Amino acid sequence: MLKFFASVFAFLTLCSAAQAEPVKTAHLTTELIAETTVVPGGEVWLAIRHTPLKGWHTYWQNPGDTGLAPKVTWTLPTGVTASDLVFPTPEVQPYMGLTNFGYSGETALLAQITNGSVLKDGVLPLRAQVDFLVCEKVCVPETVNLTLDLKVTPKSEALTDFSKIRAALPVPLKTDGAYAVTGDTLTLGLIAPADATAATDFAHPGGAYLFPLKGGVIDPAAKQAIELGPQGFTFALKTKSAVEGPFEAVIRFASGRSYQISAAPGTLPAAARGLGAPPAARPAINLGSVLAAMALAFVGGLILNLMPCVFPVLSMKLLALAKAGHDGAAGRRESLFYGLGVLITFALLGGLLSWLGSALGWGFQLQSPWVTAALSLLLLAVALNMSGLFEIGSGLQSLAGGRLSVNNPDVTALLTGVLAVVVAAPCTAPFMATAIGVALAQGGLVSFAIFLALGLGFALPVVALTFLITYVPAVAAKMPRPGPWMDRLRHILAVPMYGAALWMLWVFAQQVSGLGLFALVLACALLTAGLWWPRGPRVLRPVFIVMALAVAAAAAVQKPDAPVRVAVDHEAFSTARIAELRAQGKPVLVNLTAAWCVTCKVNERLVFETKAFREALKTTGTVYMVGDWTNQDAAISQYLSQNGRSGVPLYVYYGKGNADPVVLGQMLSTKDVVKVLKK
Repeated sequence: MLKFFASVFAFLTLCSAAQAEPVKTAHLTTELIAETTVVPGGEVWLAIRHTPLKGWHTYWQNPGDTGLAPKVTWTLPTGVTASDLVFPTPEVQPYMGLTNFGYSGETALLAQITNGSVLKDGVLPLRAQVDFLVCEKVCVPETVNLTLDLKVTPKSEALTDFSKIRAALPVPLKTDGAYAVTGDTLTLGLIAPADATAATDFAHPGGAYLFPLKGGVIDPAAKQAIELGPQGFTFALKTKSAVEGPFEAVIRFASGRSYQISAAPGTLPAAARGLGAPPAARPAINLGSVLAAMALAFVGGLILNLMPCVFPVLSMKLLALAKAGHDGAAGRRESLFYGLGVLITFALLGGLLSWLGSALGWGFQLQSPWVTAALSLLLLAVALNMSGLFEIGSGLQSLAGGRLSVNNPDVTALLTGVLAVVVAAPCTAPFMATAIGVALAQGGLVSFAIFLALGLGFALPVVALTFLITYVPAVAAKMPRPGPWMDRLRHILAVPMYGAALWMLWVFAQQVSGLGLFALVLACALLTAGLWWPRGPRVLRPVFIVMALAVAAAAAVQKPDAPVRVAVDHEAFSTARIAELRAQGKPVLVNLTAAWCVTCKVNERLVFETKAFREALKTTGTVYMVGDWTNQDAAISQYLSQNGRSGVPLYVYYGKGNADPVVLGQMLSTKDVVKVLKK
């Protein structure tokens, strides 16, 4: 029992050493706390934690246009010293045309104490007088006297969790950069650092804000202009006085992360400018914006059913709809399994994108020659089945489910939904770009909700039509009864499926060499022989199928000979080249495309390959730049992300005179594009 009370007493002693009672004034509550006990000759972090009343605020080390920074006067035992205060990242506090920097909520100012005393065991009495200026519409100076008896122990013992306090501090960051002053403008150029997290922030500087550590140098109320570069960005800041020596500042990004940087005077890095102002940072997410994004995704899913690339796969459902009127329960069940397959696949695609990051990009599945080779064979096999050249089970969709589907049409329907999404998802509808961008930027439950809405929109027409046919007798009565016409319809619907297989083969041709394309064509012939050979020995059929898969695998590893050919004279995409051309005063039109993007190909045929567009390029001196995203390209992925997009197409116009970039719509007309160029 004695040991128990001794333990309790020791615990209470440590707690009292961790922090003294908070001190309350008219507008402020403050306390002095320690992270650990201190060892002889050791160091410990203290925090002056304070909370002003609601509506009131305190100030940062550079208070901005008005105000005063907190000041601490220490009374310490002999041999004990304290560092300067370390401040968390501040808030911007505009008021009546002025801009101040400070804190409106709970804040902790850090200081490091070094124990150089002769004390080996016992308590160090620490005293701190802290002078605050606390403001609302009026400002009140307040002085707080804080005390803390800090225990000295042979081994450091934890007292207070400082993880939240440290999370509010800016991260010290070393980055290549320099600043130059011209007139009353200081231009600060910064190159993205090697740290991956910081590099992501540097690639998306929209909404970033710079807090200069030294007051009176930069005008706090002036606009901070940001220009994006191929490998960094620049700030243009209005000065209030001469700048000498290193320029130190804290930069807070839209992500919420902040970094403390230092730059010397010198030549601005060319790679930190030249791409114009970055897109504005996305507003803070709220329920209304999530619901709006879900609505856009739902409409985009509906429109996706009308995209050309999905027609062949949806044709697989037409016969199922024809049968639904005569077997209502089975039709409804299969339509629900089809919808389930759609939802599962969209959720998996969204999860992969959220997990692996936006650098992967929407439509990434068709950037892999392995996927396009497999889809070429799969679509060919479906077409052969629909043509009646071979049978697996009795259902049209049975190939998607393999032999499992002979006795389980529900599994077949589910896998048909999977196939429909894999083939159709890259054909982004115009409504989908914004919604998918929000989903990838937010991640988590927001991303899941948006992709779920997208899947519901895509699956709804088939499911709703099936239920309409089966539950409305008048509609079901008009459905023709099963008969020979179904075989004829089946053969007719095989034609678009052959077209889909050819399209996928063409996409594959853009991703590999000529030898790779020849190998996949050979694999298609072997697969056809294995599935159909009417008079050949049955034992050879599986041999041909295995050979087809092996040859297709060999085809997928072949590297492309050359980039995709573009009919119009152009330059290859390069952010460095964009910056160079803009420095020369030349307008630039950027077209990011991919072989598997149907919207891209329609725009290229109807707009970019027209005589009017060519003449507009010539008369305006516009440089036409094309980026091919058929295969994964990190530079293009980053540029897409910087412009708030997750996939192609993306069209960006840079006008003369360093005008801000203009992002064009996804569906273009020649008239509108020519108007933009000539304007």
